Amino acid sequence: MKVTVRVSPFAPLPEVLEFTRRVDAAGFDGIGYLDSQMINRDLWVTMGAAATVTDRLRLVAAVTNPLSRHISVTASAAASVDDLAPGRVEVWIGRGFSAVNMAGLHEATTPEMRTSIQQYRRLMAGEWDVFPGAHSQLRISGRNAPIYLAAAGPRTMRLAGEVADGILAANGFTSRATEEAQSLVAEGAKSAGRDASEIDFCLQALTCIRETREEALRWAGPLLVLKLEDEPWLKAEGVDSKGVKAPPEFHALYPEPQHAHDPERARELASQVPEELRMLIAEKTGFIGTAADVIAGMKRVSDAGVRYVFMRTIDTLSFPTDEVGIYGAKIRDAVAGLP
Repeated sequence: MKVTVRVSPFAPLPEVLEFTRRVDAAGFDGIGYLDSQMINRDLWVTMGAAATVTDRLRLVAAVTNPLSRHISVTASAAASVDDLAPGRVEVWIGRGFSAVNMAGLHEATTPEMRTSIQQYRRLMAGEWDVFPGAHSQLRISGRNAPIYLAAAGPRTMRLAGEVADGILAANGFTSRATEEAQSLVAEGAKSAGRDASEIDFCLQALTCIRETREEALRWAGPLLVLKLEDEPWLKAEGVDSKGVKAPPEFHALYPEPQHAHDPERARELASQVPEELRMLIAEKTGFIGTAADVIAGMKRVSDAGVRYVFMRTIDTLSFPTDEVGIYGAKIRDAVAGLP
């Protein structure tokens, strides 16, 4: 099983590179850098620098979008980093979230993502005349930098099967959610005459690893409480919230609770939601707990046929120090034999 961990490049680049070395030493297969230009250092500068201090770690854009950068810029950047890290670059693309919202842009629509992915793959294949009205070709094409679609809903999951090299399935962590995502990708692939087995499947798992479950639950609280706003997900997973919502101050945090500049305040407000409800959500969203909980979860998803996992850590303005340390010390060897 391949495991990639999310790291936010919020700090000065030398510090990000030093933490990247720690991720490498801990035994992860890949590192996924958050792309949000109003919060972090630039994604592609970070990936290029990381390529010079690693020699095996996969370098992942996790997740970029087709609006804050034109897709030709993304393709050129990916090909450039591939010069430094041949075959180790992955581009994950989605709607945008903070990268576009904080710049006054709209989130990418499904048709926009379809067009961008198709254009990216054509550019990387060296095709001419990819853009309407422009006679041009990406000169540094022909690189092995696959593009994945980050997808949470049925339309985007089918779209991944139709046009992408892979999918980051972000619709949930349960067997039901995984089976649904796999089925939708296969459905999209069939409609496009593609072989679904050739489309890489990566499962996103919200991740917070601590020495106790209670501590992990508190630190992951803001992201867990945000799920209370997702009524379709609550219904699909059979979570009865009994009408419980986060306190009004929670949603007033800048720029929003997930990337709050005052993360401790976000945790305090999230803790006002009953612990048993947060625990129920945690069980259905990923690896929230101790090393033993993560090992059990990894074996469970492996049994479901998942071969690639993205540990979507909770940190935006800090490094996932606990996750990386505990993974290297207690988890890596325990899951090394998983297919």
